[in-house]
Amino acid sequence: MKPITLLLIIAVLALNCDTEKQQKQPAKTLSKPHSSLIRQFDTTTSPKIDKWFKNLYNTSRFMGNILVAKNDTIVYENFYGYANYSKKDTLTLEHKFQIGSVSKQFTAMAVMILKEKGLLDYNDDIKKYIPKFPYSRITVYQLLTHRSGLSNYNYFSDEYTDKETIIYNKDVVKMIIDSVPQPYYPPNTKFNYCNTNYVLLAEIVERVSGITFESFVEKEIFQKAGMINSQVYVKGKQERLYKAATGYHYKWVIAQHNYQDGVTGDKGIYTTAEDLLRWDIALYENKIVSESTLNVAFLPAQPEKKGNKNYGFGWRLKTCIDGSKLIFHGGWWRGFNALFVRDIKNKVTIIILSNIRTRAISDSFRELLGFFDPNRLQEQINLEEKLAALKNEKTDSVSEPGIIK
Repeated sequence: MKPITLLLIIAVLALNCDTEKQQKQPAKTLSKPHSSLIRQFDTTTSPKIDKWFKNLYNTSRFMGNILVAKNDTIVYENFYGYANYSKKDTLTLEHKFQIGSVSKQFTAMAVMILKEKGLLDYNDDIKKYIPKFPYSRITVYQLLTHRSGLSNYNYFSDEYTDKETIIYNKDVVKMIIDSVPQPYYPPNTKFNYCNTNYVLLAEIVERVSGITFESFVEKEIFQKAGMINSQVYVKGKQERLYKAATGYHYKWVIAQHNYQDGVTGDKGIYTTAEDLLRWDIALYENKIVSESTLNVAFLPAQPEKKGNKNYGFGWRLKTCIDGSKLIFHGGWWRGFNALFVRDIKNKVTIIILSNIRTRAISDSFRELLGFFDPNRLQEQINLEEKLAALKNEKTDSVSEPGIIK
């Protein structure tokens, strides 16, 4: 045998041995600086998620990216559809999505950071930070928990702008001071989800920290969490986003830019599914604030709510039938949909990002949770069916008074 041939055989055998070693490794680590993630295919759960995801896409109810993790390890991630339909630019895992109101948890975290540093208090009247604010007895806590009673800038700003010139947080504050829109409720009367609350919080972060809100979030949250592909995007003040997907309405109608795109705090963050997992891991590992500070964000803040749903600091809260907790939030803006779910009991994280407006995400994500906890899902379904049956019986009794039940 020629020496060259022998060397080739040895090289091939060595390569095969390396490949076998790699195949025996339980997980694959992505070598990105400061932000390594681990993937491990789950032979039981991953195929179920894949089937669910493909069915969602094939029935034209979804386009976007999905990531599912358990114990900080990615068990499934995938993408379907177009980042730009007209250019036939297909989506990738690197594409950024506007996450709408999922941004609120980052605004809440910015406030918690300032609280932990002793620079503000949740019970502070916001007049302390915005002296000319025209309403009294509204606190930072009420803004965080949507209990301020303020009216929504998304609606009242239409009356005070030309709807073409981009407005920013300072413009919203000025509108409130100059025009004093009628509040929906007196402060702390009840829960009323309102984007104005989080715009004001972002403005307070700027005034207390002395830097822009987007710079504060970048420095104090994104960098510490290793979120290397995320930013607070302020329309009209920044360059065009790199690798950003285009948002669509139904049938590939582009969601046009809105004059409110310059307003942040309530929305405005562009990010990837993998960066949101890095955020999730940072929360579990208390990389941003202490555990005691963070836990306050997950406390139900709505005493009048008697059911299993509530709201904390930028998070929706749900107590399942077995007493376990779901911490989550959805978001929508200009054709983008987002859903971020943390199943604390099973340490499962579900991240779904879509660039076409759809109800399919919120309508069907419960099935994903069921793949990890089928008993809890079945108990929840049984309870809902029982409640529905009781409701139907009550309706029948009312609608047919001649029949004795």
